[in-house]
Amino acid sequence: MSNRYAIPEGIRVYAIGDIHGYPKALERMHRKIAYDMAEAQDLGMTVHIVYLGDCIDRGPASDVVLDCLIEQKNRDDGVYRTFLLGNHEHYMIRFMNDPDYQKHIDWLGWGGLETIRSYGYDFATYPPVPDEIEQAREYMNTHVPEDHWGFLLNSPIALEIGDYFFAHAGVNPKKPLDQQEIWDLTGIRQPFISWHKDPEFRPLPKMIVHGHTVSKEPIIRPHRIGVDTGLYQGGALTAVVLEGETIRFLQVEGK
Repeated sequence: MSNRYAIPEGIRVYAIGDIHGYPKALERMHRKIAYDMAEAQDLGMTVHIVYLGDCIDRGPASDVVLDCLIEQKNRDDGVYRTFLLGNHEHYMIRFMNDPDYQKHIDWLGWGGLETIRSYGYDFATYPPVPDEIEQAREYMNTHVPEDHWGFLLNSPIALEIGDYFFAHAGVNPKKPLDQQEIWDLTGIRQPFISWHKDPEFRPLPKMIVHGHTVSKEPIIRPHRIGVDTGLYQGGALTAVVLEGETIRFLQVEGK
């Protein structure tokens, strides 16, 4: 479909939704994008792949997903790639930096346990006791590879291309885009998701492309395009393809 928002001429953008620790689905998406973008490259177009965050947690192999993304980042193939920070990556950074175990109970239940297991540590009990949470934190700080740690720490929280604004969760529609805070961009749901129904609704200066909030199918609203189709829940992995004023989607089977 077409709309009033546009990507600059000569550029094709692929924005991939939440991967959540499933490398096989990511590999399938990479193959599908490679096939799809061959035509654009033959025409001399610039290709930009945006990963919308939440690459880790919930699934069984977050460490493998990070290896795959770092390999993509290091490719010298003329394709631009941006890896945005999601709330799950943000939680992992906080876990590794902050010894206050009370702050990390939620993350462990939201998929952090699976991420920690992917690096070779398993909890003896659940819910884990404070001493074991600290042991796990110490283990992660000595077993997460430096390139994984650097990848997480250097992930940007937003990206603009033409009339589009990319962020993991969305934006606070009541704030200017240049005044968004990290928790707006990585964790917001409302009032962003239902902004088109809000009595205060007004068009946003950019079309927001995001993941974070699961839907059965990709969503297009007047202010947003949502591409988290619930891979970890058994749904597909989705990417939106943006070129000029056109919007289309690629999907691969889950897990």
